[in-house]
Amino acid sequence: IRESFMTPSVPFAERWFIIMNEFYPTPETLLEKVFAGVNWSKVSTVLEPSGGKGDMADYILQAAGRGYHKVDVDCIEIDPNLRSVLKGKGFRVIHDDFLTFQTYKQYDLIAMNPPFSNGEEHLLKDLELQKNGGYIICILNAETIRNPYTLKRKELVRRLEGAAIEFLQQEFTHAERKTEVVIALVKIQIPKKKQESRI
Repeated sequence: IRESFMTPSVPFAERWFIIMNEFYPTPETLLEKVFAGVNWSKVSTVLEPSGGKGDMADYILQAAGRGYHKVDVDCIEIDPNLRSVLKGKGFRVIHDDFLTFQTYKQYDLIAMNPPFSNGEEHLLKDLELQKNGGYIICILNAETIRNPYTLKRKELVRRLEGAAIEFLQQEFTHAERKTEVVIALVKIQIPKKKQESRI
């Protein structure tokens, strides 16, 4: 898939078709690894920018709930049918296309399993949203990091210096939608910016 197909300047319908061909729901066994080490007592607001049918959002609510801690989860999903599924589960769906999303809301955690073909664009967008501090957890096609042949991938690799990156094989071999792709599980903690007092 050409990188140019995945930019916001391409018609929405075209991007939607490409993304839906890459819809791989996150298996529960992988979700355990994705959220291992998260201190839910420090997470109040969460953004799930590739909501799908809510597997990741469901897990977040359950994991936080085990410690009797309530989290506020916002979802974004490009497919109208999946948006209906999310709303039917009671999730707040705040936008359709993450790459065009703008907000002033600050999230403690952004967790996502974006389309494998343009994961670099989604993670770069995450980094921009979390520039004032917060956590990011992202599942990427490992080739995004191992083979940075585009300017955006090179920029992402540069910005991931110091991030925790774990390469995992066969995570989707027995999943709802199967693929042999090797993934990179990326975890980033960005320190909160101190607010300057004007007094």
